[in-house]
This record gives sequence, C-alpha cells and structure tokens, in this order.
Amino acid sequence: MSQPLRPGSLVHSLAGRDAGEYYLVTSILGPNFVLVANGQSRPLSRPKKKNIRHLSGRGQCEADLAAKISGCQACDEEIKRVVNELSGQSLPGREREESAPDVNKEKRRY
Repeated sequence: MSQPLRPGSLVHSLAGRDAGEYYLVTSILGPNFVLVANGQSRPLSRPKKKNIRHLSGRGQCEADLAAKISGCQACDEEIKRVVNELSGQSLPGREREESAPDVNKEKRRY
C-alpha cells in the first residue's frame, strides 16, 4: 500500500468473502487493521474489521465527509453515495429506471 489509510479513504477489498467490494475507512485500529463501512451491507453501526494487506487504496473522499466520519456525525446515506460516486458504480435500481423495459421478459406464457 503506497499511501497511508486515513478515515474517509476509499478502499477496494482484495480478499475475503467481500472481495471486490468498495468501502470507506471509518477508523484506524492499529498498524495493521482498519474499520470499513459502505452504508449498505456494512453500515456505520457495525463496520467490518479488515487487515490493510487485504485492501487496495483508491483515494480520499471529500474533506467535509472525512471530518464527519472522524467526528462520528456521518450517516449511512452519505457513505453509500460517496462509495458509489468514487468507485464508479451505479446506485441499485438506477439502471432499471433509465433503460427501456425488456418486452420479451414481460410477455406472459399461456
């Protein structure tokens, strides 16, 4: 890991059951472990403990959200929004709203 992780850093999980998921670092537990949350499967109320060797740093979020995370004032909706924006993932359900419905799937068989 080239850059040190700080609260508010976007990370990508490389190992474990959650491999491939994006998270924000919520706190540092020591030289080898951090707590991470994504606002969906891992809300701020129960963050996941991850070894930093199993994470890849992807950048820093906005300074105001990093300050909120450090001060325990952030909410899950803010975390979810920032993770989706910084990771390039679309929000769940958005692709269905913007795309045309698949007519073949909606035909009924009699």
